[in-house]
Amino acid sequence: MDRDEAFADIVLDRALRESSFNDPRDRALLTEIVMGVLRRRGTIDFALLPFLSRPLEKTDVYVRNALRVGAYQLFYTRIQERAALNETVAAVKAARGGWAAGFVNAVLRGILRAGKNPSLPKPGDPRRPQAELSAPAELIAALTRTMGEEETRAFLLAALDKPPFAIRANPFRAAVAELSSRLAEEGMEPSPCRFASEGLLLGKPPAIHADLAFRQGAYLVMDEGAQLIAPLLSPSPGDRILDVCAAPGGKTTHLCALAGGRASIIAADVSAARIRMLRDTVARTTAPGVDTALNDFSRAALPSSRQAYDKVLVDAPCTGMGVIRRNPDAKWRFRPDAPTGIARTQASILRNAWEAVRSGGTLLYCTCSPLREENEDVILGFLSVAADASLSEPPPDWPGPADAWSSEGFMRLYPHRHGTDGFFAALLKKR
Repeated sequence: MDRDEAFADIVLDRALRESSFNDPRDRALLTEIVMGVLRRRGTIDFALLPFLSRPLEKTDVYVRNALRVGAYQLFYTRIQERAALNETVAAVKAARGGWAAGFVNAVLRGILRAGKNPSLPKPGDPRRPQAELSAPAELIAALTRTMGEEETRAFLLAALDKPPFAIRANPFRAAVAELSSRLAEEGMEPSPCRFASEGLLLGKPPAIHADLAFRQGAYLVMDEGAQLIAPLLSPSPGDRILDVCAAPGGKTTHLCALAGGRASIIAADVSAARIRMLRDTVARTTAPGVDTALNDFSRAALPSSRQAYDKVLVDAPCTGMGVIRRNPDAKWRFRPDAPTGIARTQASILRNAWEAVRSGGTLLYCTCSPLREENEDVILGFLSVAADASLSEPPPDWPGPADAWSSEGFMRLYPHRHGTDGFFAALLKKR
């Protein structure tokens, strides 16, 4: 992840599948350490500086990350000091030899002697925001342009917390009350989500792919914020619905469920691999009335779809900066030119998806990014050239928080305000 910018969830999932971590507690600990280090990397890296004689980035990549892992355990977990130190040093010795192990041992013992409190730059030091908020300067600057300094600080501090484990009950398999009772009996400590009526938070989540209820399609893993997107379209029986960027299928199957399984849904995506993922979700949840289509909306509209759909969902590809508490590696991959580049793709997708909306129909555009370039700027740019498009108000029965809507008429969910991941949405009506 550090060297090749690989995706942490994919690397971690592979490691868990290919390793001998059979004890759920060991698997949970590994996940906590990996994700915790990624969330707190900026703070940890600065806190290591007093114990190093050269810049951390010039240290061997394995040794560098071993230092982060060891420091994270000492700073942020209840793992016994001796265990954290000895296990980290032993791993380095096996991988890089005695000299590297001695170096890591000396640094971690220095942290112990200093009291296990991560040091921060003094107020006014330009490095302080990066260390305190554990985010690269480029991301802090981009967020500040959109949200302002105070909101950015609150957002990034919230992104340092471990996110709640949210699921959505699948009504084609189990009602939410029935599912909650089942999961409670299995020791998962379910509790209702704050806004999403079919959502549950699991205090003790299982190893998902080994859990029988998950494999039977009784629920989907889905942040509460993501569960508030499909209700914005108010799916109804008989609706013709197009989901433009549908994989892995969480929102597709939610649209189906909200329509009582009596809508006609086309779920599209750009590659055969994503279509397979989408079909797997539809099959596991037994969502009726869903067909799939292979189409790249950044290049062209779906053939024979002109004004054919009552409702269209554009869950646009984005930088993903709204879900960095869940995917913290993403913030370390952020590049300043990324929002502008991806906004061009988003605009193309929106333009081609709009062709499918019938007169009087509705399109919902959403992202999991808080950055204005990917959101308001895309929508306002589209409205400036689409004479038949206008912003629409949310449905009166939308279950989400009232303060999520801006004065401009856009929806924004935030972890520090609503406890969800960061989402943006805009409803457009075709005249």
